[in-house]
Amino acid sequence: MQHLKTKTNLFNKVIVQNNRTFATGNAISSNYLFGDQFGKTHTSKDIFDNKKVVVFGIHGNNPTDDFHQIPSFVKNIDKFYKKGIDNVICLQSADASILRAKSMSLDPFRTIGFLQDKDCKFAIDNALTEDEYLKGLGTSTPVHEFKRFALIVDNGRIVFESIEKDPTEYEHTNADAVLKQL
Repeated sequence: MQHLKTKTNLFNKVIVQNNRTFATGNAISSNYLFGDQFGKTHTSKDIFDNKKVVVFGIHGNNPTDDFHQIPSFVKNIDKFYKKGIDNVICLQSADASILRAKSMSLDPFRTIGFLQDKDCKFAIDNALTEDEYLKGLGTSTPVHEFKRFALIVDNGRIVFESIEKDPTEYEHTNADAVLKQL
């Protein structure tokens, strides 16, 4: 475990990061539900069975994701399809309206899918979240925040994973890094 402490004028924030690579080889359970930008629900079976899928997870609304991470996948989408990938999915915990806004502004031709892991169940079960403690907001309950990650899933089994150790980095999980694994 690594503890990262930062101070702002509003509150002290402690992020606990658990850096590991244990998801590779795991089969994805069929009981996960994901929401899309239009409010429709999709099962993990619908998304992953008999398909080769790239999933990249983002923290949410921050410049690293909006200016680097998402555009890297949009720009390289044809390379993924040429390498046999069926779908590229951006996974986050944001609600449908945020997903729709990101899709419209960052991927106007809708080349990648934007899905919501609302309760972070998929991300928590695969240790792809970090607990963020926001002091001074009247609660001691942690908020589950996505780590920046990338997965390659082949027919429901995770065959590659990469997780950034620092929330400001994207070099190990961007499109170029994933393409090198295909």
